[in-house]
Amino acid sequence: MKKPELKNINKMAYPILLNYLLTSVFEILDKAVVGHYSVQGFAVVGIAETPVYEITGALGILSAAFYMIAAELQGKKDQEAFEDTFDMSRKISLVVGGLFFLLSLVGGRFFFQRVYKVEGETLKELLSYFYPAAFTVLQNMLLFLYSAYYRNRLNTRISFYSTAAAAIVNLFFDASLVYGLFGFPRLGTAGAAWGSVIGLFAGLLVYQVPYGKHKKRRTVSRSEKKKILKKFAALYPSLAGQEFLENTLFSLIVSGVIARMGTRQMAVYSLLATVGNTVELPIYAYATAAQTYALQKKAAGEVEQAQRYLTVGRNFTSGVLIGLGLLCFAFRTQVFGLILSGRSVMDCAGQLLVWILILAFSKVTYQFSLGYLQGTGKEKYILACAIVSTVLTSVAVTISGELFSLPGVYLVMIGKYFIFSLIFMRKIRSLSDHL
Repeated sequence: MKKPELKNINKMAYPILLNYLLTSVFEILDKAVVGHYSVQGFAVVGIAETPVYEITGALGILSAAFYMIAAELQGKKDQEAFEDTFDMSRKISLVVGGLFFLLSLVGGRFFFQRVYKVEGETLKELLSYFYPAAFTVLQNMLLFLYSAYYRNRLNTRISFYSTAAAAIVNLFFDASLVYGLFGFPRLGTAGAAWGSVIGLFAGLLVYQVPYGKHKKRRTVSRSEKKKILKKFAALYPSLAGQEFLENTLFSLIVSGVIARMGTRQMAVYSLLATVGNTVELPIYAYATAAQTYALQKKAAGEVEQAQRYLTVGRNFTSGVLIGLGLLCFAFRTQVFGLILSGRSVMDCAGQLLVWILILAFSKVTYQFSLGYLQGTGKEKYILACAIVSTVLTSVAVTISGELFSLPGVYLVMIGKYFIFSLIFMRKIRSLSDHL
C-alpha cells in the first residue's frame, strides 16, 4: 500500500516535473527557430541571453524567499498574512523588475559595447533582441512568484497549464515574427524576444484569472508592510549569495577549467551536462514537493511528520534516478544521437556517462536537505557552507582537472555533494533533537 506521504508528494510533484520537461522541450525548439534562421542570429541571442538569464536567476530568488515565508504561514493557517505577503511580493517584483528594464534601455548599448566589444550591425541586431528580452526578467519574476503561491496552496497543476500556454504561444509568435508568417512582420532575431514577451503574458494570464476571482481586497497597514519587508530582507541576501556562489561563480570556474582542456572536452562536457540536467529533473520536482509539505508540517509543530516527508521523498527519488540511470546507460548511443552527430564526442561521453549518473545521485540528499534548512531559518548557515564549499571545490577542481581531466572534475563535484549531504543531514537531526 502506498504511503500517504508519498501519495501527497507524487500528487504535487507530477505537474512540477511535467512543467520542467515541457519547459526544456520548448526551450530547445525556441532556440531551433533562431538557429535555423541565422547562425549569426543564434550567436547574438546567446550573447544577449547571458545577462538576462543571470539577472533573472538572481532576482528570481525573491520567489524562493516568498516560498519559505509562505510555507510557514500556511502551516500556521494564517491565510490573511499569506495573501498579504504575496501581494507585497508582487509589488516588490514590479518595482525591481521595472527598474532593471529601464536600466537595460538606458545602459544596454554601453554594456555590450564595453564588455563584449560588439559594434556595428551586430550590435544593432543584438540590441533589437536584448531590449524586449530585458522585459522578460520582470515577467519571469512574477511567474516564479505565482508558481510559489499556488504550490503553497497545493495546486501545482496550474503551473503546468501556465507553462503550456506560455510555451505554445511563445513558439507560435517566435516562428511568425522571426520568419514573417501568417501576415506578421518579419522581425528576424528580434522576433524571438517579442515572441517570449507575448508568450509569458499568456502564462501570467493563466495564473491571474483564478487569482483575481478569489482575491479579497484588503488594506494592509504600514506596520504589517514593514514586518513583511523585514522578513524578505532577512532571507534574500543569504539566498542570493548561495545562488551566486554555487550556480554562477562555481559554474564559471568549472567551465574555465574544462575550456583549457580543449574544444573536444568542452563538447563532451556540454553533451553530458545536457543529459545530466534532464536526468536530474525529478530531483528538483520531488524536492520541491517534499519541502513544501515538510515546511508546512514543521510550522504546524509536526516535526516528525516533516522529517517523514523528506525521508519518503528522498528514498523514492533515489529509486527513480536508478531507473533513469539504467535506461540512459542502456540506450546511451540513442540518447546522445538526439543531441549531436559527432561520433568521437559521443564515444568519449559514453565512457564518462557513469560519472554523470553518480553525480546526479549525489545531489538527491543535498537538494532535499538544502531547501528544508533554508526554509527553517538556517539560510545564513547554508551561505557559510556555500562559501567554504565554493572556495575548497574551486581549488580542488582546478588541480584535479589538470591531473585527471574530466573524471577529475566530476570526482570533486561528486565529493562535494556527498560530503555536504552528510553535513546537512547531521544539522537537520540536531535541530530535531533540540525541539
